[in-house]
Amino acid sequence: MSQEKVDKKRYEREHRRSIIRKKKIEEALSILCVAVIGLAIVVWIGFSIYTKATTAAEENATYEYYDITTEAIQDYLGTLN
Repeated sequence: MSQEKVDKKRYEREHRRSIIRKKKIEEALSILCVAVIGLAIVVWIGFSIYTKATTAAEENATYEYYDITTEAIQDYLGTLN
């Protein structure tokens, strides 16, 4: 083996814990990034579906306004006369 390989093996043997820790941190960060991106996509799709459903419901909705208090007063005033 060349001297470079020997030095590399020696360095890896001496710093094994820090190398393993760095690899674990990198794996955790990559999993976290993928999870955040996946969650963002799911939330975006859910929000899009929700807005489309609410706009469709608003377009199909019919509103009828009954003012019961005014009707009751008018009926009462009509019976007084």
